[in-house]
Amino acid sequence: MEFLRPATGFSSRRIKIVTVTALIVLAALVGALQGVVYARPAVDVDSAEVLYERDAGRKPGLRAVFFGTSTILLTDGMSSIMTDGFFSRPSWLRLMMSIKPDPEEINFALRKAPSKIDAIFVAHAHHDHAMDSGLVAQKTDAIVYGSESTLNIARGQSTPEHQLRVLKVGQTVLIGHFRVTAFETPHSPDAISPGFITHPVQFPAKLGEFRAAENHSFFVEHPLGKVLIVPSANYSVNAFEGLQADIVILGIGTLGRQSNVFTETYWNEVVTKTGAKLVLPVHWDDFTQSLRAPLVPLPLFADNMNVAMEWLGPLAKRDGVAIRFLPSLREVTLPAGN
Repeated sequence: MEFLRPATGFSSRRIKIVTVTALIVLAALVGALQGVVYARPAVDVDSAEVLYERDAGRKPGLRAVFFGTSTILLTDGMSSIMTDGFFSRPSWLRLMMSIKPDPEEINFALRKAPSKIDAIFVAHAHHDHAMDSGLVAQKTDAIVYGSESTLNIARGQSTPEHQLRVLKVGQTVLIGHFRVTAFETPHSPDAISPGFITHPVQFPAKLGEFRAAENHSFFVEHPLGKVLIVPSANYSVNAFEGLQADIVILGIGTLGRQSNVFTETYWNEVVTKTGAKLVLPVHWDDFTQSLRAPLVPLPLFADNMNVAMEWLGPLAKRDGVAIRFLPSLREVTLPAGN
């Protein structure tokens, strides 16, 4: 889960939690007022070129559907994989109290999936990644791959053990023609609720019960292209050494709160070194807003998407990389790899 960092010089876990709790309270109070909209970045993602499948000289490849946050479905028409599977998106007000998967929101989102889901790869165990994965698996017969903490969230939803797999870093999972390899990469800086979930989560649950545990990125190989998915905006130096990707699905949550040096290093490690020529930003939207409404950026108290895009634009131009925003809940065709 991505939130505003506490002020420089305050590093204790208690101050982080108090700061984030205060921000959630503020957001909930503002959101509860009729007719009041809290400030958001001015970025209009709908004005970006989303029809990258029409870019000159590009052949059609895998098909994708973006469900907000870092939930992405990739399909070749025969097999389908998904990251995270988070659809409930509880409001800021609900985050103050207790939360649980919302079957109606999950059913609404799954009706937008173009095909059966075979596997769900969960980045980490915060609620905006892992909370729904068990219930989604039950509804689709998919296998959940994640950390032991993530699986304990699914176990709290009575997900059968035969649908749960511990994600092993470096091991390749075969799903039809998909080859998926997990890499352990850091969560975005100053994450709340670090630690591990050692027992099945009982729902409804408090936000702090969703402890991040390990964080993963995913390298997806397919005859139609190679896609690197990095859900959290952070890096390890040389983590993807030797990888060649056609497309990077790039988490940019809280990137607007980092320095331009951090942003450039992140870009260099994830995009420049892998040679990708197309970047699809994710985890930029307000994950407390229902998927029934258009996606909007996080409010300014949580992130500043304007800043992130101002820094990413020149880096993309330098490397000859296209940045395109995925439309929500609409199947698009990605360009094929070479």
